[in-house]
Amino acid sequence: MKANNSIKVLDLFAGAGGLALGLESVKDERGNPIFEMFRAVEIDKYACETLRKNFGKDKVIEGDLTKKAIHAKLIEECKGKVSVVAGGIPCQSFSLIGPRSGFGKKMDKFKEDRRDGLYKEFRRIVKELMPNIVIIENVRGILSKKDSKGKKIIDLLISDFERLGYNFKNKKDGRKFFTLNAADFGVPQIRERVILVGIKTSWTKVNVPFVEPTHFNPAEKDAKVLKEKGLLPYVTIADAIGDLPLVNAKVTYTGLSPEEIKEVKSKNPEIYNGEDQVLFDNEAFHVYLDKMSPSGIEYFNFVRPNGYAYSHHHVARSQQISDLELFDAMKEGETAKEFQTRMPKLAEKLIKYGMETFEDKYRKQRWHAPCTTVFAHLEKDGNRFIHPRQKRTLTPREAARIQSFPDDFVFCGPYSKKFKQIGNAVPPLLASRIAETIYERFKEVLK
Repeated sequence: MKANNSIKVLDLFAGAGGLALGLESVKDERGNPIFEMFRAVEIDKYACETLRKNFGKDKVIEGDLTKKAIHAKLIEECKGKVSVVAGGIPCQSFSLIGPRSGFGKKMDKFKEDRRDGLYKEFRRIVKELMPNIVIIENVRGILSKKDSKGKKIIDLLISDFERLGYNFKNKKDGRKFFTLNAADFGVPQIRERVILVGIKTSWTKVNVPFVEPTHFNPAEKDAKVLKEKGLLPYVTIADAIGDLPLVNAKVTYTGLSPEEIKEVKSKNPEIYNGEDQVLFDNEAFHVYLDKMSPSGIEYFNFVRPNGYAYSHHHVARSQQISDLELFDAMKEGETAKEFQTRMPKLAEKLIKYGMETFEDKYRKQRWHAPCTTVFAHLEKDGNRFIHPRQKRTLTPREAARIQSFPDDFVFCGPYSKKFKQIGNAVPPLLASRIAETIYERFKEVLK
């Protein structure tokens, strides 16, 4: 396949571009990208800045996809040119940890959410463009979400696209969607997502290929068998971020007396909390790489493939003194609820939130395990992502590494908005595994 003959992709609800980045990472035998992000549509202005910086200014359509002008622009620019339409349909109403948790909410309000109709807009675009392949990503909650008539959203979605002429059945077990855990594909994070791959039946009658895991949980009973089959153990937080330099959290003034504020003001300038761009310590990195497992080495082939000179966004969030005390007192892997049980008096002093909604309002991650699911709430605080070995929460670069974004991928916008983009993204490495599977199955007809 020639470099200028790459398969053009339209990425809808693109966010920061994790899905497109993963697709573009797949190369043919000559090292040429197989897929190319032709256009991305996104409403968030900071995410659009990120897309322009990393993919090119001309490839981004900024605006509300449901607006006629945006829809018309997209169709005009993409009709007859794109072979793949992909996207992560906005998922807040499907999420099992968002509005659907039900705390303090009237659940009737969420039986029919405006955002649930966005898949219809996705379908409308597919109907007009009729690409050969459709890829849809969403949270696991979409499997149980129902519309106002009690019909499952996932079933409606699939049947709508089947009527357009797409086949979703995979060749292994005949199911029409995948529930994939990112950790099973080399991402250092437990992150379950629903993936649908639709193939236009007028293009080929071949069923959807099954996306086979490449990694396994070493704690599983059949771990030995999986290892013998050639799978690698999960990539851990230690693998993903252990090479990054030590940074510390500065202290906020919240809840402090005037005397304490004066003391903090004098000490904060001495605390190194990181920099938004710093030269990467290549020598220290290679020392670390020599100690790494095969899983970690393969992971770094993806996130640092080209000797990139810098590290971006490795800046620690400022914290209250009480939070820093709590982070220091918690054990690796411990949640706020577990800490309450173990040290009730200290927990009463340091934990300011009720535990009625989430028992893991605070969570100290495990060093030698994948991270728990990274999500957009990082925009507000990082309390569920306490560094396992340092007294602080994760930096944006650490969160990006855990999402498998390469180090040369730069996020735009304010500090908190970087976190939001990272948390909302499809892990590029997961998208890459899906794209590899699709290409291997359909390379003869894709050429």
